Amino acid sequence: MFGLMFGVAMTYAPYEFHAAYFRPLYPYVRPMGVAFLASSIVLLATMLYRHAPRWLDVLGRVGFGAVTGLYWWMLNVRTGSLTGAILYPLLLAGVALETSPSWRKREVFRGVVALVALSFGLLMLVAREHFPPVFHASLSPLLVPLGLVFLGCGAGLLAPLDSRWPPLPRVLFGLLAVAFALHSWGLSRIGMGPAATVYVIFTLSCAAASVGFRPRAPHTVGFKLLRGLAFAGLVPLLALGGLAARLAQGAIERQVRDDTVRAAAGEADFLVRYLDDARESLQLLLESPGFRSAFLSRDRKLLELYLRNLPAQARAFDAALAVDKEGAGLAASYGKEDLGSFSHRDFHGGVLSTGAPYVSRPYISQLGLPHVAVALPFKHDGKLEGMLVGLLSLERLSAAVTPAAQRFRVQVLDRRGLLLLRDTQPGAPLLSEAHLPGALRLHLSSNDEGVVETFGPEDQRILLAADAPVPGTEWSVVVTQDMGVAYRAITRTSVAFIALLALGVVLMLALSQFVARDIIRRLETLVEATAAIGRGELSRRVPEEENDELGGLCRGFNEMASRTEAAQAELREAVRLREEFLSVASHELRTPLTPLKGFAALTLSRMERGGDFPERERTLKALRSMARQTDRLTRLVDDLLDTSRIQAGRFELERARVDLVPLVREVIERFELRGDDGLRFLLEAPEVPVEGIWDGPRLEQVVTNLLSNAVRYSPHGGSVRVSFHLTPEAVELRVRDEGIGIPSESIALLFQPFARASNATARHFGGLGLGLFICREIIQRHGGAIWAESPGAQLGSCFHVRLPRELPAPSTAAATA
Repeated sequence: MFGLMFGVAMTYAPYEFHAAYFRPLYPYVRPMGVAFLASSIVLLATMLYRHAPRWLDVLGRVGFGAVTGLYWWMLNVRTGSLTGAILYPLLLAGVALETSPSWRKREVFRGVVALVALSFGLLMLVAREHFPPVFHASLSPLLVPLGLVFLGCGAGLLAPLDSRWPPLPRVLFGLLAVAFALHSWGLSRIGMGPAATVYVIFTLSCAAASVGFRPRAPHTVGFKLLRGLAFAGLVPLLALGGLAARLAQGAIERQVRDDTVRAAAGEADFLVRYLDDARESLQLLLESPGFRSAFLSRDRKLLELYLRNLPAQARAFDAALAVDKEGAGLAASYGKEDLGSFSHRDFHGGVLSTGAPYVSRPYISQLGLPHVAVALPFKHDGKLEGMLVGLLSLERLSAAVTPAAQRFRVQVLDRRGLLLLRDTQPGAPLLSEAHLPGALRLHLSSNDEGVVETFGPEDQRILLAADAPVPGTEWSVVVTQDMGVAYRAITRTSVAFIALLALGVVLMLALSQFVARDIIRRLETLVEATAAIGRGELSRRVPEEENDELGGLCRGFNEMASRTEAAQAELREAVRLREEFLSVASHELRTPLTPLKGFAALTLSRMERGGDFPERERTLKALRSMARQTDRLTRLVDDLLDTSRIQAGRFELERARVDLVPLVREVIERFELRGDDGLRFLLEAPEVPVEGIWDGPRLEQVVTNLLSNAVRYSPHGGSVRVSFHLTPEAVELRVRDEGIGIPSESIALLFQPFARASNATARHFGGLGLGLFICREIIQRHGGAIWAESPGAQLGSCFHVRLPRELPAPSTAAATA
């Protein structure tokens, strides 16, 4: 706040720093204002953007510290201001400590305020003479109580008293806010408004601490949008406004300087005309025959009569004199008889030496008034006989209204001693030595024309136009104007611009809130949908609305939600299949184990009782049953092992030339030998060999699995038909049964691991659901395909196996693998 306020004031209204207090600082006001603004904006940005680079924060603090240090040195150390000399080092120390992330977590502000309060309290109680007299007069009744408040609050904030009474720090901060407010008011009373600014900021900060106000940046997209828009609008506006203000100030400065030079030149022209009119009036009198006759005859009465008419006709004169060449007064318009000698006056010597009109030094005449003598020589037959002297009234000259006098303070000086001949400021004593700044005196002595900027006698920043000489005289015109008046237009323009800038920022933020409302609404919808997905509402979707970045984000969100929903469905299906598999596997494993255990126990009990087997047929039947159950267990375990190898990528084929017809016939014969299913097996085999480069044992496994399923799901007395369809490139094997059929919804999932048709599950047919999965992997690794067809429930099914006759190309094999 301190940097922003001083930066704006120094950049946009530098002429307001014209008080004597800022005299050492004035040449550097504009660069310091730019440095204050830049460093403060950087610090504000790093506070709002927590992830800003640390070097940017350090850069902002170093820049702020450097310009504040210069301000402190020039305005406090060099001028001996004790309060500022104490305040700013503590402030800079706090800013430096906050550069460290560890110190930012501590109460740095509290420590700085406590030390400042302690120092101020001691100064007010012990060294009151160091405070300005006007400041002391404004707060004289309160200075000691104010010092006690500062001292007590500072000690209380430093002492660890929070544990005993937690509200104590807030109370102390509230008291310090009042104390800093009074201190700021005292400084503003003596015209140190900019210096009082820092105490206003301390007042606001302490008041905020007293009520526990600790602003935090909201972590919302809306705030971040507003923050970005504010910075994007404020920084360029400040920069462009500062540049525009600088250009405007330069233009107005040039105009003011030109106006001042013109005013001085115009005032000099006015004086030339004034003196010319006075000389013309004297010349007309000199050319009068009666006056010349009276002057030559030394007729005092007649001379007085002529001389009295001159002030009445030429109001610039208060009186007129007739003086002979020895300097003796012959007559005067004011009727004094004994005029004495004027030989000591410079106009007498000037006329005698030059024989031309002469303007004297200013002096107090016999009338007791400030005058300048305008002397014209009186010559007769080419000889100097005396002179006609007109006493020019300086009071009337000062009262003359000119265009320059209406805007400026006009002073007319006699360079022979810098005596004041004319001053438009009321109450200025004429014929006194003009109190001019040293720079202006030097400028006058160098006979240079132009504009001089310097501090005036009253230590106010003023604009001075000097050394506009009055031709034919030793006079110079000095035109002065106070800087506050001269550049009032710039100040008003700057204040108006700052007000418009603040209003523009407020309006921009309000409009940005309106503009960003659509974006914020869409983002909030997206956030709500994300939360709904997190709660398990996987069907939740977000409308895309527009084809922009947010629309793309919503589209990506919807696609992600769809994939998540599908993955969840697959996961649920996998969990269901796993549970079903565990149930079926435990049942399938228990089914052969139960008779095995029963037959083994029966055989063991018989052997223990007699050691012989009188019922040979029953024993053989039990052993055969045990062999079948053992085979069943072997197949289950083999299926599980094959599934594990497939999923682990260790399932390999051992290819060789194989004739498929004998292989299929052998499998069918094996099923026919069992003969316990009452099924008929029909083989439609070609007469030629059906050969290919295949893995014979794995294809036998495929045929066995397909026939086993046909036997399992076919009714007693049904038939299973096995046929071939041959092409030059491939062999197609078909296994058709008359069983329960396959529902259409189950065909697509039939070859997935642990998948079984819905009617097979409902009727409690055995199996783990791995056989067809293994068959698919075997056929695909041969480069072939397997699929199933079924007209519907109870209408049987047909499984097709298509195998290429030769090895697939390497790329195809790689793609299949």
